[in-house]
Amino acid sequence: MPIPKRRQMAKFHDSEFDEATLLKLEIFRGYIREWIPVFLTKNRFSHIHIYDFFAGPGTDKAGKPGSPIIIIEELKKYLADPKVPKATGVDITLYFNDKDKAHIDSLHKSIESLGSTSGFSIELSNLDFPDAYQKKLPELKSNDSAKLVLLDQCGIKQVNDHVFKELIECPTTDILFFISSGIIHRFISEGSIRQYFPMPEEEIKSIKRQEIHRYICRSFYERLIPSGQTYYLAPFSILKGTNIYGIIYGSSNFLGLQKFLKVCWNEDEVTGEANYDIDDDPIRRDGQAGLFPEFNIIKKQDTFRQDMINFLKSGHKSNNNIYRFTLENGFLPKHVNDLFRQFQREGKLIVSSPVPGIEVPKGAFYISWDYYKDKQYKARFEWKKD
Repeated sequence: MPIPKRRQMAKFHDSEFDEATLLKLEIFRGYIREWIPVFLTKNRFSHIHIYDFFAGPGTDKAGKPGSPIIIIEELKKYLADPKVPKATGVDITLYFNDKDKAHIDSLHKSIESLGSTSGFSIELSNLDFPDAYQKKLPELKSNDSAKLVLLDQCGIKQVNDHVFKELIECPTTDILFFISSGIIHRFISEGSIRQYFPMPEEEIKSIKRQEIHRYICRSFYERLIPSGQTYYLAPFSILKGTNIYGIIYGSSNFLGLQKFLKVCWNEDEVTGEANYDIDDDPIRRDGQAGLFPEFNIIKKQDTFRQDMINFLKSGHKSNNNIYRFTLENGFLPKHVNDLFRQFQREGKLIVSSPVPGIEVPKGAFYISWDYYKDKQYKARFEWKKD
């Protein structure tokens, strides 16, 4: 018999965080650390809001910090660093909510123990998620602020299609939400699951268990993005015991996507999207190279290589075309730089300047956010015909 949700959450917060939860929090911390400077180095917005709608009590039984404390720690660290530039006159507000009043009371004490919160304000509430969300929705829809939304739900039902569609319409709003994708895989035939994920049962069951979180991101949430809207999603799958959970990141901005992918690749150097062997790669499973080359191929990296070759063969591409293609496939500029250097050594890649008479130095590809955001067309790439 399933444990009632309230008892399940109480049991979770009355114990120490397990390795899977610590990994999730490490990814949260990594992204928050990347996110804060983007909006605090320049006066781009007059307001910055960070929302944690499932904040919990702040720490686990052993005192390890949960998401709200991590947010405060990272913000204080940035504001106290004399070496980094800081915008002036920016109003920073942290909103922490949990439906359990005891959790909020505990969180309040944990916040007080951190000392001064000079430079930002904190709002606490103990509302059910739908009420807290509706309360903050007008603020989320504002154009004069940058927002980061954390939705560390227990289960699957809170970040439904309606909430997701509203959030991706909110301007300058990045989202990170947690979902128990394995539950969908195991119980898709039950009405309590299908009411939130009305997907073909046989299709769900045909997906390999280790790929279910990636599938939910790509085949459910990604399909909710309206045609013509620019919005990017990226998953990170987490194995906890025999269950698959995971984070889904969303943003309308490539810089945000790049920063999330950077955090993920720091955690997983093979695929950048899981704490386990998500693609059945023999080299990852066995931990060493095999005797036969075909057993040493990393599937995701090999697929990206082939897709990039086909992309180049379809016509000449600019450095900004390549940047976009790379991020949309879950890779970073450093990966494509390595790949292009290999292509150059093999004599397969032609690199030229869009400006007549200018030669592009060997190994220079100009694939980065800085060139992309400023629309700097610095290099042209072609696949050499046989």
